[in-house]
Amino acid sequence: MAVTYTKRYEKEDAPRIGVVMNSIGAFYEEGKQLGEQAFIKLLDECKEKGIIAADSIIYPGRVFGAHDAWKIVDEFSGAKLDAIVIFNSAFPCGHLLPVISQAPHLRNLPIILAAYEEPNEPLGLHDWATNAVCGNDMNMHDALYMKRYVRYLAGAPGSEAFDNEFAMLMNVYRVVRKLSRVYLGRFGDGPGGFHSATGDQLLFARIFGLIVETVDLLRVYRVYQDMATEGTAGKASFTEEDVQKTVAEFKAGRINLVKDDEMLYRVARFYHALIAICKAEGFNVASLRCWPEISEPPLQVAGCLAIGWATAKRDVDAFACEGDWPGAVAQAIAGWLSGKPAAFVDFVDWTAKRDIVKLAHCGIGLCGYMAPNDPKVMAQIEREGGVSEELRAKILAGEVVVNDGLDTHSHMHDLAGRHIGQLMYGPKTGVDLVQTPEGGLQMLAFSGESSEETNQGVLYCACDMRVKNYQKLDEIKRTRGFSHHLIAALDNIVPELRDLCAFYGIDFVTPDD
Repeated sequence: MAVTYTKRYEKEDAPRIGVVMNSIGAFYEEGKQLGEQAFIKLLDECKEKGIIAADSIIYPGRVFGAHDAWKIVDEFSGAKLDAIVIFNSAFPCGHLLPVISQAPHLRNLPIILAAYEEPNEPLGLHDWATNAVCGNDMNMHDALYMKRYVRYLAGAPGSEAFDNEFAMLMNVYRVVRKLSRVYLGRFGDGPGGFHSATGDQLLFARIFGLIVETVDLLRVYRVYQDMATEGTAGKASFTEEDVQKTVAEFKAGRINLVKDDEMLYRVARFYHALIAICKAEGFNVASLRCWPEISEPPLQVAGCLAIGWATAKRDVDAFACEGDWPGAVAQAIAGWLSGKPAAFVDFVDWTAKRDIVKLAHCGIGLCGYMAPNDPKVMAQIEREGGVSEELRAKILAGEVVVNDGLDTHSHMHDLAGRHIGQLMYGPKTGVDLVQTPEGGLQMLAFSGESSEETNQGVLYCACDMRVKNYQKLDEIKRTRGFSHHLIAALDNIVPELRDLCAFYGIDFVTPDD
């Protein structure tokens, strides 16, 4: 059975794992080989597809006993692994899991326990062939007693369920590594009253390993003016030609209601100023205090289009607005797990009202990831300001695919610019990550589907999605204290988020169960 897990992988980004076969000397050799060969076949396929790194370590032979376990520790400790897999090919000794779990250089790594199902019938036996699953159960007793994260992967290698769940876990542990190297640029503080945007930086450092650095908004204005900056990672600059090119890209393939090119010019220059600072400092995730300062002179822009553009183009892995840097962390997680950029949105309506839940924000659309030629949005745009006859004719003839629209920021003094329309149709996940009063983190995740049928046709960046247990969702977000901000991921990543939270000890809450 081939792996059909559909999340996107980049081979150079694949996790490097260490695999060890664990077995007692007894039981049937044929049964051990059956399981080991099926698992190695899966590993070879995962290497070929970039699901695991090509230089992942498969320890030769089988191990048994404490002395073998210490050899594994020596082999794995300096290998810069992202995860360890213990494959019990027959009933194992009780020492490998405890020794690896407590080794100083391996203590924070995720461990997967796996085995082959009892192969009596395929081998024509009436006795235990391997008793390997019993070994898994014994190992999980050890892990829980030692309060050590170990993921039990049930089933048999070669089955669709096992192979795809293994691939999913590799995606999760790839994100664990990426989170430990986040350098988050926080442009300004959270606006007054937006307490979910403050965040405990040391809590996030303790759980994920990420670092937060603050950038004064005055620096953004200086770089906007000077077109150059220098930071801890080096120098960065942009040119007038770069700005004009971005303005042209803004307009290409979009319904453009921004009649004043000077407004789009300011947004493009603002975008380049933000990205220049990110490059100079080495930020791979960012948040912006997008009001009230930058909406006033001398900049007088709305940040929506600029930060949505940066996210969609993968200049950074996430860029949140309203100073919500904890939200930017959730946005990065959602983007990495889904393989597509994730959108930063609000709960904008009473979620217990009906099964279509409206998620939206001012105008942080994602270029290339919007619903094309959205008839409801196009109709409302025409009512608001009209589309040129030339563009309308090209759209109707199929010569132009309009992925989204550009509009002024009407509820903030007609500022440019906002990037409006529905996010691309299909499966979605809402994700909200907040601190708890007890000093930990909790995550809300819920799945749904957006389509032309669910589209409410409102002029903002939106993800109107149908949610099955919408009343339970409403109860959870109110009673558990989740914020009004959340992330819209462009896929169903609830299973991945569940495992990610299990690894970190984050309280995971979902109405999907």
